[in-house]
Amino acid sequence: MASAAKKINDTTLLIPVRLLQRGMFVCRLDRPWLGTPFLMQGFLVQTADELMTLQHLCEAVYIDTEKSLVSLKKKSSKKLFRQVYTELPLEIPTTVDRQLAVTGLKKALPVYSQSYSLLKSSFNDYRKNQRIEAKVLEQQVDNCLEAILSNTTAMSWLTRVKSHHSYTSEHAMHVSMLAMVFAVHCGWSKDEAKEAGLAGLLFDLGKVRIPKQLLNKEEALAESELTMMREHTKWSRYYLEKSGFSRNIIDAAYFHHEQPDGKGYPTGRIGKQVPLLARLIRILDAYDAMISTRPYAEERTVFEAVRMLYRGRGRLFDSELVDQFIEMTGVYPVGTVVELSTGEVAVVIGQNNGARLLPRVSVIRDKNKEQTPERPINLLAQTDPEGRPTIAVKKMLHDGSYGVFLKDYTRSLLIG
Repeated sequence: MASAAKKINDTTLLIPVRLLQRGMFVCRLDRPWLGTPFLMQGFLVQTADELMTLQHLCEAVYIDTEKSLVSLKKKSSKKLFRQVYTELPLEIPTTVDRQLAVTGLKKALPVYSQSYSLLKSSFNDYRKNQRIEAKVLEQQVDNCLEAILSNTTAMSWLTRVKSHHSYTSEHAMHVSMLAMVFAVHCGWSKDEAKEAGLAGLLFDLGKVRIPKQLLNKEEALAESELTMMREHTKWSRYYLEKSGFSRNIIDAAYFHHEQPDGKGYPTGRIGKQVPLLARLIRILDAYDAMISTRPYAEERTVFEAVRMLYRGRGRLFDSELVDQFIEMTGVYPVGTVVELSTGEVAVVIGQNNGARLLPRVSVIRDKNKEQTPERPINLLAQTDPEGRPTIAVKKMLHDGSYGVFLKDYTRSLLIG
């Protein structure tokens, strides 16, 4: 056992499924929970059927050694995903209630606002003098990363807030933050996380050379317009080289429209020929775009966006990175607007470890979709005498459904 298991941290081992036994507590899979028959994300293996299902679906699973009923030796071994920076947590904090959400948002918002303002001014300055001050942006990304490390949930929440009228700079800001949260989730080093954040900010810089009427066109682009649009990756590379950014950031911007099947642009590279950061930015770019309001495309819910990413695995998007991203976001990310089985409308304000299908929510519309006094509830605690859930999430809703905008709700939390 010890020779085959990999130590992830003091309480977690990664083991091949052939070594899985009843009595072990599975806290994580090597694939997303979404699409598996396991409703509880984290459970004790008790039956032969559970054992066989896991062995059929997975190649390896993560075991919580403290919650397992069998004795497990722990031994140092290789690191999880590239190199591990010891100050970064492997998992996003999940047990967040309303007051913790409010406190976290109040701490995170100044950093987010300052970074967003700097990004907008940097883009405006770039249109004038064709140069970005790399050191200034690097310092601001470092500030954002520190905020993510101390309050991942609040910073993740802010990536869900949409203004509906400032897409370009807001999109870059959100992709940058998602890239750093992803890096934290996967245990990348601090320098790698900062580089991912900078790549997220600057990957579409070349679009400053594309006419605004083309960027905002609602109809399908003509072939000549598509050709012009695709030139933005070359302009991004040129401007980033001119401004002195690292090769990894430059390549992320230049190659982020490449696809695993080789049908992307600008070079038609396939699979792992595309740099890692470019493969990641492609996923985050598509995800944030799909859940945003754009003049030429309909907004999707988080579930719809994740489903599109999953269906594009191996063809449009890197399979391994998509799986990691879905695991990171969870089923109902904080800040998601949902309809409950009661007909009420709520905002997800936190998760429950081991039961992400039953999040913590704050009800703000009654069953008739009328405004009602806010009522935080923990869906995991809403059970009948036999322990079965009595309230569940019925479906995700678009931001703005029934007059519920996350931006307005977030503001009410901050001033309430």
